[in-house]
Amino acid sequence: MGFFSNLLKSSFETWLENASDEELSDGYEERRQKWAASGYGGNGEKTSEMKRIDSEMSRRSAEKWENNPNRNKDPNYRWTDANRWDKD
Repeated sequence: MGFFSNLLKSSFETWLENASDEELSDGYEERRQKWAASGYGGNGEKTSEMKRIDSEMSRRSAEKWENNPNRNKDPNYRWTDANRWDKD
């Protein structure tokens, strides 16, 4: 089944899965510029490719954050606590 599902994937989907973070960012910017130059699609709605790239970049970013060994995993920690002027 895996072979046939790979045949059905578009070249865009294959690129989306295999592209580096930088390539995704560059690809999004390229599409954004074309979209803006064409009058924002007539209605201001992002193209489906732009939405997919944005979604993939967000997913990867969340995954990196989740797997960051240096992040504070205390559910009661607030980032503002670390920046208080009047420390107790």
